[in-house]
Order: sequence, then structure tokens, then C-alpha cells
Amino acid sequence: MVVLRKKLLREIKENIGIYLACIVVIAIGLMSFTSMSVILENLERSQENFYAQTNFADGFIRLTGYPENKVKDLANLPGIAQVEGRIVKDVNIYEKETGGPNRSLRLVSMNLSSSEGLNRLQISSGRLPDEHAAEILIDPKFYAANNLSLGDTLTLILEGKRVSFTLVGLAQSPEFIYSMRTAQDLYPDPKTFGIAYIPLNSLKGLIKESGQVNDIVFTLQPAADFNAVKDTLQTDLKRYGVQSIIPRKDQTSHAILSSELNSLRGETKTLPVIFLGVASIILYTMLIRMIEQQRGIIGILKAFGFTNREIILHYLSYPLIIGSLGGILGGLAGIALSYPLTSLYQEFFALPGLHGTFSFKYLILGIALALIFSLFSGIKGSLNILRLEPADAMRPAAPGSAHKTLIERITWLWTKLSSQAQMGIRNVMRAPVRSLFTILGMAVVFCLMTVSWSMQGMIDTLTTDQFDKVQTYDIKLSLTSPISTKTTLHTLAHEPGISKIEPVIEVPVTLKNQWLKKEVAIMGLSPDATLYNILDKNEQKVAVPTGGILLSERLANLLQVKAGDFLTVESPLRRELIGSKEESLVVQGIVPQYIGLNAFMEIKALQNFLQQGDISTSMLIQMDPEERSSFKKKYRDASQVSSLEDSQESKAKILEMMGSYGFTTYIFAILAGIAGFALIFNSSIITLSERQRELASLRVLGLTPKEVLRVITSEQWLLTLLGIFLGIPLSYALLAGMVQALSTDLYSIPAQLPFSALIGAAVGTVFSMWIAQTRAYRKIKKLPFVEIMATKE
Repeated sequence: MVVLRKKLLREIKENIGIYLACIVVIAIGLMSFTSMSVILENLERSQENFYAQTNFADGFIRLTGYPENKVKDLANLPGIAQVEGRIVKDVNIYEKETGGPNRSLRLVSMNLSSSEGLNRLQISSGRLPDEHAAEILIDPKFYAANNLSLGDTLTLILEGKRVSFTLVGLAQSPEFIYSMRTAQDLYPDPKTFGIAYIPLNSLKGLIKESGQVNDIVFTLQPAADFNAVKDTLQTDLKRYGVQSIIPRKDQTSHAILSSELNSLRGETKTLPVIFLGVASIILYTMLIRMIEQQRGIIGILKAFGFTNREIILHYLSYPLIIGSLGGILGGLAGIALSYPLTSLYQEFFALPGLHGTFSFKYLILGIALALIFSLFSGIKGSLNILRLEPADAMRPAAPGSAHKTLIERITWLWTKLSSQAQMGIRNVMRAPVRSLFTILGMAVVFCLMTVSWSMQGMIDTLTTDQFDKVQTYDIKLSLTSPISTKTTLHTLAHEPGISKIEPVIEVPVTLKNQWLKKEVAIMGLSPDATLYNILDKNEQKVAVPTGGILLSERLANLLQVKAGDFLTVESPLRRELIGSKEESLVVQGIVPQYIGLNAFMEIKALQNFLQQGDISTSMLIQMDPEERSSFKKKYRDASQVSSLEDSQESKAKILEMMGSYGFTTYIFAILAGIAGFALIFNSSIITLSERQRELASLRVLGLTPKEVLRVITSEQWLLTLLGIFLGIPLSYALLAGMVQALSTDLYSIPAQLPFSALIGAAVGTVFSMWIAQTRAYRKIKKLPFVEIMATKE
């Protein structure tokens, strides 16, 4: 065994480049597995602990107003375990200095009289506010982003009046782990929006509806069915303007966190397998070629008494060493990477207890995973040893049967190829299984590069289409409640700088298709609207139908409907003049929508459905950029205005957030390129060592190193081109899967594979090949062809 150990070390030293290439690919795969697994575990643990400590609600009710003294009676309804009423209001912060961004807070009432309430706060600094004083708590992210200090005073515009509050502490709620003002924001922006908590009794004294709550949360009894409870609640609360009743799974913050966790679970299963699969191909190819080259050595070892078991264990030592080193390096790199990635998640998710940790579990699991893939490849590659008898092994292998390859039969093409190209192509065709594995590896590498390049393009399409083609307004003025369109238009018509105003209704509805249902908002638009455009897949404008409804693609898929089908539409804002809050509407068409999840109707048709006359909930405004600042200053404090959205500010904010994703896609493309280089380099170097005598003969016959290199490059070019062709359909399949996995109710990533992404991936693949061939060329130049030709048989 000492002899075999020396042989092992000597060959690793002589072919260190091949082994390093394989170790790097394994390390990349294990780095992604370990880092994502550690992050996933940290997120899941933090979420579970936070929910348990704060008694996170199972259901959420939004309504116009409900008597506070009746809230506890809802706990007597079947299926409800605990219930709590709150007041939730979005308010603007009074800004003494103009020109800065508009900041707003979501005021959420808190019950100081109960320590066992729902969605309890976790206070990280300061103290609870005094309900007899104007004091509030605020979320830590808004606090840090705005450089606040405990004891600072914040002046809020509450129902048209300025009210000053003292900041006495920092608190976090499970309801706002991922806090956004609206779904259009996509990302939290703690500089302009935060969550504030105020004692219920304090808030009641500052608003008109002092005996009413507009938000109710509840938990379910064990084994209770949410839909059954929801039906009961809708009947009981129908007189109180119910806007929505949603389960925890649809609550915005929880849904986004759950979507991210599901995405991470998928990535921990797919990315490592892809990279480890490429490494397995490299190992398998390397062992097959090594055993073919060392056929005579194997025969001698068997003749000297070494058993099949000892020889196989010797050849399994190669993948064992490679897998161990790759697993250790990848595991340690992954754990190190998990720390900055966890910090990145902390910027988006306000989860107490979320921090980086060193995980021995995933380090060991990663090493075990690397060894499983490596040893599997090693076993498959070394089984031929069992079939070799000593006498047969010490003789050269019988030449394979010679026949014309498929390309040789295409005479006009074959005759135009150089002799070096013909030799390379013949070598590919004579080892079909080995060539197939190499082609498959190249296809996977090309696929990874293509998806990496296309993801950035899809993100650009999402933002560009939404803000340059769909939302063409400058300002969106949202109202606190539906108001007469005529009155609002009259108020805004004389404002300086306004060139166009378009009314919009956004109504909460429940769309039903048999047992499938989804709670969304219907947007009512004018037929000639130009400030919000509905586009088809060809980016052509689609007019809202005068009858029926348009659905976004994702919404249609969730409800399993197509154009021409009928949906039942129910809304809490529909007046029961005919005894029903629902109506059956035909689906007139299905359109793509990248941000949000909406249905669309013509505004008059939606007003007729609601039976509430000519009302609107927001105004889309086109105006002179120089007048925007003064307009926002005037109306942000208005009592009937809930928010003012500047489209340019929204676009800039989203593009800034998307920048981190762009950096990630570039890193992913680089890692795929490294894997491609390792695969090509391994194939080139092994081919070089396998055919030393043949290549040395060519050098003796007078061929230059470049001409000899063409024999190898012809083979590599053919395999690479075939890999690229196979990689194109694989890219479409992988992209479709990723888009489906990453799309949520907040945004749908457009499944686009632009030609530029294919070109970029092809260039990256060719570049990897060029670097690998440069290394091979250096080895050919140093080839001691005189010594090789003098070697005894």
C-alpha cells in the first residue's frame, strides 16, 4: 500500500492543475449549499421564535369601523380562540424643511392593559409609552435610517392637525417584519416609511371615531378551518364595511418572508447539485481516462498480487481527496459567506435574533455531500478495473472498430476541414459516452451563464416597463376613502403646473372560480386613460373593456381561468341594493403585470358594480416637474389624502434596491464561468496527457505547437458548440422554473430570454475555453517529445 500511496501523491503533484480545477468546482457548489442552508436555518429559527414570543395572529380583518366594546364578543364565534381590536392609520410626518422626501408612519394602537395580547411588541430599547402622555414607540429601522434619538419629538399630521409625540422606545412586531407602505413599493424604505406604536387610549382621544376600531386580529382554535371562520365573520361584520379578511399566509409581511424561505429551500437543492454534477462529470472523465492510460500499470499491480479491492481503493483515493478538500474549502467559504449575506437579509427583514452563526452541522453535511458525489463518480469510473485480467491489462487495448463517422459521410464538409480538425472530430466520435458527459457539462455551464445574464435583463424590464410604459403619471394622490370624482377634480383643476388628471378606483374584491378564490384589488380606469397603461406581451396598449374584467397572468393562473370564463366578484364596498355583494363577470382578457396583482375594469362599469355613484379613490396627475415640490407640500398634510406617490422617487428607490440583485447575478455568472473553465481545462489537459505519444509524433513530423494545439481545440470546439446547442433549451426550462419560483403576489418576473443573454453566455463559454486552451498550449510547448518517443513499450 505504501507503493500505491507514493504513486497517488506523485500523480497528484504532476497533474495538480486538473485536481485544483475539480476542487474549485466542488467548493463553489458546497459554498452555495452551506451559505444558503445556514441563512435558511437562521431565518426559520428567528421567525419561529419571534412568532411564538409575540403570539402572532392567524387572521387579519380590515374594516371601516367596528364598535370597540363588541370586539370581545367575536371570540364567541365558532373557531376563534382570541381576538383583539386596533386602530391603524397612515399619517404623514410634518417636515419643517421642504425639498426632502415625504416621510410617513403607520400608527398602530397597542393595548397596555393586557400582557397576553396578539402581535405583542418586542421592545429593544427604551420603555413603554404612557397612555396619558403623547408618547410613541417606533421601529428600529426607521429610527436608524433617520438618525433619531430617544426623547426626540416627531410632529405628525393626524386628521389634518399637527400633533407632537415624544419618542420613548424602539419596538418590533411580527406583523411588520417586512414593512412597506404599499405593494407598489416592492422593498422596505425605512428612510421614508416606518411603523409607530401608540397606546389605544391615547389614539382614541386624537381621532373622530373614538369608540371604533378599524382593524381586528384573531387566532384560531386548534383544527379550526379559516374559510369557515371567514364566512361567519363576513356575515357578522357585513354592516361595518369589511374591506378584507385574510389568513396569516396572505398577510403581506409573512407572505414575503415565506416566499423568500421557499426560494432559499429551492436554491439549496438546485445550485449545489448543478455544480457538484459538473464536478462529477470532471471526476468521472478523469478516472476513465486515467484507467485507460494506466492499463499496463494495473496489469502489473495485479500480477504482483494486489487485489481488485486494493487497486479500486487506490483509484477511489483520488475522488476521496478531491471531495474532502473541496468539501472543507467550500463549507468554510460558505459559512464565511453566510455572515455578510445574513447582514444583507437584516436590511430587508426586521427579525430579532437574526445573525450569522458558525454551523458545524452544515459544514459536516457539506463535506458528506461532496464525498457522496465524488465517490459515486469514482465508483462508476473505476468499475472497469474488475474486468481486467493481469495478462490482458499488460497488453495495449485492442483498437476499436474503425468506421466513418457521421461527419465523414458529409463529404463536401469533411474535405474542407484541416487534418488537425479531422483528427479531433474522430477522437470525439470514438469515445461517445465520454464526449456526451463533456457536452452535458458544457450545456449546464452555458445554461447557468445564460440565466445569470437574463436575470438582470428581466429585472430591468420589470422596472423600465412599470415606470416608463405603465405608470406614466408623475404624482399619484391617494384618498383616505372613496370621494366624489367631480369634487376632487374640481379641487385639483386649478393647481398650477397640472396638465392632466385621471380618476382611478381601487376596490378590494374577492374573485372566485368554484373552490378557488383570491383577494385582490380591482383598478377602475377610464377607456382613454394615458397615465396608467395596460400592455400586452408585445407592449401594445390594451383598452379596458366596457363590460367584463381583465386579469393579470399570475392572477389568471392562480384562479385557473382563461378569456371567456366567468368569475364571481364580491366586494365589501358594493351596496346591497339587490340583496347581494357579488356578481358574475366574464373574463375579457389576460394581460401581463409585473408589479402587483390586480384585475382591471372600465371605471364606469366598476362604479355601476359598486352601486355608489361617481366615486374615485385616487387621482393620477401629470404636472410640471418644477411644481411638484410645492404641490406635495400643500397636499401631504390634507386630512383626506392618505399618501402622495412621486413616480420618479419610486423608480429611483427600486432601481437602488435592484442594484444588489445585479451584483449577485454577475457573481453567479463568474462562478459559472469558473466551472466552465475547470471542465474545459480538465478535458484539454487529460486529452493532452492521454495522447502524448500521438502529439509528440506530430511534433517530430514538423508540426508547430500551435498546429498540434489545433488537434485538441478542434475536439474542444465541437464539444463546446454541441454543449451550447443543448444548453439553449435547458436555459429556457431553468429560466421558466426560476421565474415561477421567484414570482410572488407583489411582483412577477417576466420570463424573457433575450438574444443578448445567449450571446453573453456564449462569449463567456468561449472565453473560458480560450483561457483553458492557453494553459494547454503552454504544456504543448514544454512537451518533451524526444523523451516521449524514446519511451520503451
